[in-house]
Amino acid sequence: MTKLDNQQILDELKQLRKDVNRLNESYSRTSNAERSVTESENRYRRLIRYLTDYIYTVQVKDGEAIETYHGPGCVAVTGYQSEEFDADPDLWFSMVHEDDQKVVLKQGLNARDGKSVPPLEHRIIHRDGSERWIRNTIVLRKNAAGEVTSYDGLIRDITERKKAENEAEVRRKQLVQADKMATLGILSSGMAHEINNPNNYIQLNAQLFKKVWDDVLPILDQYYKANGDFSLAGMQYSQERESYSELLNHTLEGARRIERIIRNLKTFARPDVTEVNVPVSMGSVLESGIELSSALIQQSTKNFKTNIQKDLPLIMGNAQQLEQVIINLLTNACQALENPQQFIRLKAVAAPGGIVIEVEDTGSGIPEENLAHIFDPFFTTKRDSDGTGLGLSISYQIVQRHGGDLAIRSSEGKGTTVTLFLPVDANEYSSMEEDV
Repeated sequence: MTKLDNQQILDELKQLRKDVNRLNESYSRTSNAERSVTESENRYRRLIRYLTDYIYTVQVKDGEAIETYHGPGCVAVTGYQSEEFDADPDLWFSMVHEDDQKVVLKQGLNARDGKSVPPLEHRIIHRDGSERWIRNTIVLRKNAAGEVTSYDGLIRDITERKKAENEAEVRRKQLVQADKMATLGILSSGMAHEINNPNNYIQLNAQLFKKVWDDVLPILDQYYKANGDFSLAGMQYSQERESYSELLNHTLEGARRIERIIRNLKTFARPDVTEVNVPVSMGSVLESGIELSSALIQQSTKNFKTNIQKDLPLIMGNAQQLEQVIINLLTNACQALENPQQFIRLKAVAAPGGIVIEVEDTGSGIPEENLAHIFDPFFTTKRDSDGTGLGLSISYQIVQRHGGDLAIRSSEGKGTTVTLFLPVDANEYSSMEEDV
């Protein structure tokens, strides 16, 4: 091989190396670009997954929706597969809650017409019959002429968020209600004081007039025998003699009843103490609870019956809290009645180890599906009539703090029986049995 031939080979090798390097550089640039695109796509997918649970796409031609595709994630939100939406073009709209169909339809029509539409939160009915909340965000795609060619709907399941918001709103309302009740308690205490003052005058004067009447009555009887009948305050003495005494007795009893109501009201409004280790007479608690509930009871039924055993054993507890339980149970019984002929019966007897109290009514009863939630905080079927759903929940907590139990038996349309058991000291119960 000549020197020229060697040089030619070397030149060709150099050129080949340059070509290889150039190809490597080109490959490297292409590879970096592809990696960049792949990373961008992955990042886009991650963002989409974070922002949405699935995407549906609507193809639009000449201002009309011609085809809709629901992504595979639809089954997790709706319970239906993509293929089922393909087979039934009306499936999506039919599963929208009937109260939301109008706004959903308007959103779709505006998107089809190329109008900007804000995200919409609405309800759908899942395949299993449950109600779900979704957030539907629409992104338009337009051609160079500004015409809509398609749009994507980004669906996000917000059921849990809505549930949390609703619970927070309920609690906010309950806090407002609690604040109102606290204010009412303060006002009631003040009003009780103001009412008590004039009532004392009524009571004292009624007692004085009764003594005066008792002293005057023999003189009037003597005058009647000597002179015959006469008019007193426009009424014949002979006919109204006994009623005058009854009027004074009724006035005095009414004033005493006002005094008892005020005393019970002031006790009920007094700031609660947390101790539950004070001897409590349940007979007195029941009497006070009935007195405070008497107005509602009289409005609700003509058949209120009590069967309270005398000399019930003392229990260790908190009289104010137990009084609240009795009032709550009587209030619920009154609200369950549908007419004044239905009855409420309150029974309290000593039992081995404790006291059993029953509040029975023949009202509307509780549906079976609600019994499992009856002690849940804020659960109520009387939301429209300002029911708070706290009465039974608070009562149950109070009874548990006293070591007792609260049970409910009910049949829809037949009435409800609430059974309250409160334990007593074993020595106290034994001594009571020996006395008997």
